Amino acid sequence: MKYLVLGTVLTPAAFDYSRAANPASTKWLSGILDGLEVSGASITLCGHCYAQAWPMGKVHPGQDEFLDQRYDNHLVRFWNLPGVRFRSLARGYYKLGSSLVGHSKYDAVITYNPYSWHVYAARRLREDAGIPWVCLNLDFDDVGDQWSTFQDQAGDADGHLFLSHWGYENAPVRRKIHLDSGVSCIAANFGLRGPAETFNIVYLGKLSKAGGLDALLALPRSISDSNVRFIYGGKGSPNVIETLKTLARDDPRVDFRGFVEDNEVDELFASADVFINPRDPEDVVNDMVFPSKIMHYLQTGKTVVSTWTKGLEPAYRELMLISETPSINDFVRETQKAISETQQARLARCQRIENFLKGSRLWSDQAVRFRDFVATICNTSTELD
Repeated sequence: MKYLVLGTVLTPAAFDYSRAANPASTKWLSGILDGLEVSGASITLCGHCYAQAWPMGKVHPGQDEFLDQRYDNHLVRFWNLPGVRFRSLARGYYKLGSSLVGHSKYDAVITYNPYSWHVYAARRLREDAGIPWVCLNLDFDDVGDQWSTFQDQAGDADGHLFLSHWGYENAPVRRKIHLDSGVSCIAANFGLRGPAETFNIVYLGKLSKAGGLDALLALPRSISDSNVRFIYGGKGSPNVIETLKTLARDDPRVDFRGFVEDNEVDELFASADVFINPRDPEDVVNDMVFPSKIMHYLQTGKTVVSTWTKGLEPAYRELMLISETPSINDFVRETQKAISETQQARLARCQRIENFLKGSRLWSDQAVRFRDFVATICNTSTELD
């Protein structure tokens, strides 16, 4: 099958160029695309480089070298001006997509999230060329009363992929698939941690209230063990960054890394004993999200402490230590349990994680599921024609 993807995979240079770019989204998309290519699919990508609106960002953001050239990847240029840029993006995606469709036959248009610029282009390409549209729903801030906002923005797509289990279960659309994430392989050092003088608790991700900032601040204040280290990294507002820097100055056990580059992640993960995912389960923006960090954490085979947000499939309860309530005290207790846990308990969970990943979360298998789902939609569209 041949797919036209509205959305792109960026290189590490793009994240240096603009902090508006999201490394987690690039990793998810590259995972499913690599799996699809292994299954024999042909893929073309159209995408732009994220940037703050001018004058904070460039008028014409992005360069071709910011697009991952492992793929047939095309840059969408746009006017990055306040009040203009979203309409310019929509026209840019449609113009480039239309040109590509004019030179090659595609089986489906895939949109990376129901962003207005992707949706505009996908609808017009479907109207112009009769190509079915499949929407990847990685997140959605608020679906609205009775899913009204979601229905207005993307409800007419021919098929939907949901990362959020809650979204998949509840979205009032007919053709849908739940596919939260995947791993390319099981690491050789799965579950292993070398000898170390400290017990390292690691968090990488969004530094905000929705991301669990209150829990990050509370853990060092609530856990007094001098042997425990709290290693935090990610992107956040200037006020949040300064708060975490102050926390690190006041408590030498806190190691605040700020934005962590890709080439530093492997070493940091290898040094971890426990990973934490403190997302706020009461914040509506987390309902339609599968926290991508969870799969990155589980891929190591190590202990993960997590809140329970709606996007998680029930199977994950057996793979992590779960803070069952939104209470920060509850999250602290689960983290303390992880610190004192026996090696036998860790190894048993590690085995469950490995069985789960091999049995249902290899990207090669996830890609086949998605390919078959899209094929069904394409066949249905052909029959209707």
